[in-house]
Amino acid sequence: MSKELIQIINNSTEEKILDAGVTKKLEFIDGQDNPVPEGIPYHIHITDDKTYWYMTGSDHKDASMLIFKVSGGIPDFVKYTSLVGSKKQEYLTEQKTIPNSLDYEKGYIVLFFARQANSLTEKVFEISQSDYEKDTPFYDKVTLNLKIYGEEEEVKKFNERRINNLDIRMPGIRMVVQPLQYFKPMQKAPSGAMGGGSSGGGGY
Repeated sequence: MSKELIQIINNSTEEKILDAGVTKKLEFIDGQDNPVPEGIPYHIHITDDKTYWYMTGSDHKDASMLIFKVSGGIPDFVKYTSLVGSKKQEYLTEQKTIPNSLDYEKGYIVLFFARQANSLTEKVFEISQSDYEKDTPFYDKVTLNLKIYGEEEEVKKFNERRINNLDIRMPGIRMVVQPLQYFKPMQKAPSGAMGGGSSGGGGY
């Protein structure tokens, strides 16, 4: 089974049963219809449609494999195929938004972030506005208005407050965006820009 398909089940998981047991002889088959050897630890994912999915390992790891219980009724792999077919997943990729001159005129930029749903341990990453607007139920998404122009201390305090509040909703935001990211200081008027021109000068 491809890792992408396993991820669909992982992202649909409402509850996991760890250390659910070990396989018995001829109790499970793998995705190629081969018997799973006895004595292999497994855990269970319960998805949002209340279906039970069995994977190798006492807890979920990158190397976990999907296995199917040999029992009466509708085979697990038939239900699995139905799940995959009904929940087409679009995978988002990291893409940073770089401010332009218009953003600096406005004084702020809007950044977009995503993380795979149902797992607080997944990495938060920046995405494009177009990806943010897509219907992707397997991702949590948030936006951040980041000040990028003004007085440095004011900008820093404003952004720290926004980032900390957002980090409560999506833990990990603070690891991928900094308060003074893209910041440019406010331009100060030249010291000699006060008053009119020089007094009339007589020729020598």
